[in-house]
Amino acid sequence: MTTSASVTYLTRQFDDFLFARIDEGSNTTPLSVLSMLARLDIDPWEEAAKLARLPRAAAARRLVDFIAATPGAPSAYLNAKTVSDRLLNLLPSPVLPRQEQATRVLKKVPFVWPAVIVAIVLAISLIVMRL
Repeated sequence: MTTSASVTYLTRQFDDFLFARIDEGSNTTPLSVLSMLARLDIDPWEEAAKLARLPRAAAARRLVDFIAATPGAPSAYLNAKTVSDRLLNLLPSPVLPRQEQATRVLKKVPFVWPAVIVAIVLAISLIVMRL
């Protein structure tokens, strides 16, 4: 392999995808996504993480290219687009960084900021009235 797998990628979240058979239903020797990527000298966990972060169409194109480039690919790979669609359904949803998650929550709840401002104004008013 070109690089060793990062410990952050060695989690069970990609297992369904990496251990899925590419040639499902064929009588040939089973070939998993993990072994396909290894044959192509690509780190399987790192690539699974990249595919999970990509937009669906880009991930599908990338996976189709990998399937087509696999050495010794049997005729079952001729419909690589169908195979890639099935396999991409096994990837976990992309995990957003915490800051991006917080930003999305605030965008979904627009009334939060006015409520915070009103609470601050009320608190200041109470403090001023006590003086």
